[in-house]
Amino acid sequence: MSESAEIRLGGTPASPGVAVGPAIVVDPQAVVVPDVPDPPAAFSEASAAVCTQLEAMCKAARAAGRAEAGDVLEAQALMAQDPMLADAVAAALDDGAGLNAALQQARQQIEDLFAAIDDPYIAARAQDVIEVTERIRRWLAGVEVPDLGQIAEPSVLVARELTAADTAALDPASVLGFVTEAGGPTSHVAIIARSLGVAAVVGAAGIVDRTRAGDPVAIDGATGDLVIHPTAATFDEFAARREAFDAAVVAADQFRGISVALGEHQVQVPANVGSRDDVESAVSVAAEGIGLLRTEFLFLDRSDAPGEEEQFDFYAFAGSSFEEPVVIRTFDIGGDKPAPYLRMAAEENPFLGVRGARLYSEFPEVFETQVRAILRAAIDSPIWLMLPMVSTVTEIDDLRSRIAEISAGLTASGVRHEMPPIGIMVEVPSVALVADAVAPHVDFFSIGTNDLTQYVMAADRTNSGLDELQDPLHPAVLALCERTVAAARRNGISVSVCGLAAADPLGAAVFAAMGVDKLSVSPRAVNIVKAAVAATDASTADSMVRAALAAATADEARSIIADTTGSP
Repeated sequence: MSESAEIRLGGTPASPGVAVGPAIVVDPQAVVVPDVPDPPAAFSEASAAVCTQLEAMCKAARAAGRAEAGDVLEAQALMAQDPMLADAVAAALDDGAGLNAALQQARQQIEDLFAAIDDPYIAARAQDVIEVTERIRRWLAGVEVPDLGQIAEPSVLVARELTAADTAALDPASVLGFVTEAGGPTSHVAIIARSLGVAAVVGAAGIVDRTRAGDPVAIDGATGDLVIHPTAATFDEFAARREAFDAAVVAADQFRGISVALGEHQVQVPANVGSRDDVESAVSVAAEGIGLLRTEFLFLDRSDAPGEEEQFDFYAFAGSSFEEPVVIRTFDIGGDKPAPYLRMAAEENPFLGVRGARLYSEFPEVFETQVRAILRAAIDSPIWLMLPMVSTVTEIDDLRSRIAEISAGLTASGVRHEMPPIGIMVEVPSVALVADAVAPHVDFFSIGTNDLTQYVMAADRTNSGLDELQDPLHPAVLALCERTVAAARRNGISVSVCGLAAADPLGAAVFAAMGVDKLSVSPRAVNIVKAAVAATDASTADSMVRAALAAATADEARSIIADTTGSP
């Protein structure tokens, strides 16, 4: 509480939770790399030192049980020594640039390669490039990186931006929550915050200049609400929110290993994963299988594509971890050469370019290797295969024919395998609009609300200035989801939602009410989503969906769902 005038701001929800405490404001100084006699040698020494720093942080994060943070830090350590970065710096130096300019040019070049990729897992690598390069620049300038792991007093951290390494170092016992001006809900910073259970709000413009160290700050990571100098009444309001959130988390733990339903309709809650650690986390919370296994991490931070045996080992591990289906999405890389071994032509608009399944005809060997590994792993596991970024029935039929040919080749070679169910991501409006015509050509649908929202709203989801257009509960997006679910029902195939909206309790409620079979979410959210489904009143489900579809705005739709379900 404070006697100063209350200031209410808003941002983008990034990690659920409520935090109230004194502010710690972090605004690191900008640095300029000084001229050095031997720039290549200086860069080599700095990148090696930064790699060592990040490896040590990775080890510490994993020792503390922070698997997601460890994965991100490991990727950044590899990036610090990545030949792509070294080659870009060397090329700029050869062109006559100084070391400071060469680092900036290299960062921009590589950042542009990743930033336009329309997948949050891959696009986040653009932020990795920024963070690693900045860490190298600070090492060269002799400027220490702030050690946020040394915060002792329970506080709310306020910053223009945080890096993944910053966030991984946070102690949840001391940092109750954080607010940043930059970032988005799919960034590595947000992902790590959710894994730590730290409340977070991002995209809060002007928060640093309006906050002084020690100012009381209240944030709600589920709504994006934040208040500087909360009044006594506001303090009580946020205390009530925190109590309700804590009670919901405790209640959700009761659903571990328990199936839920909306009326007579069973709703499974599998997990979204991208690594072995993620799979183990999904097992630990008793997720009902894997609804989305992102395979992209196997293809990144390396000089060549992963081999068949490496992929087979991981897919077999994931498949053997569950009795329920494990849905493996074939690699969703694309746009403008996000990996050095995928030589692709530059595109002016990669979001609408060659990505996902459109890439497979250009790199048939890479696709064939992955499919072979998946089919072999499916022999002893409940594995399903999912194709991303398809737009037409013709694409689907062509890809299914290619998979059948790969299967025939395995048979001819005497290799044991099994043809899994084959489904698609519904993330392009053209598929949702003609879902009844598409359904007979696939075994299941999985709605990717992240991409679907971007394409429906014509708003680049990596552009933080367009966050207000990124709400997947906008009636236009919900209408395409409902159309897809209805088509799946009529054609007797399974339908799931695997985008971020599935982890939103309001999203979980409305999708379950539509008749979705599965809500695939991060491991940490599995039981919270089960609780949200179990709390939804089946008798009001249909009227809630109809009213939300008839709404004019996302806020109106959210209000309708919240009022119907009794959610805050």
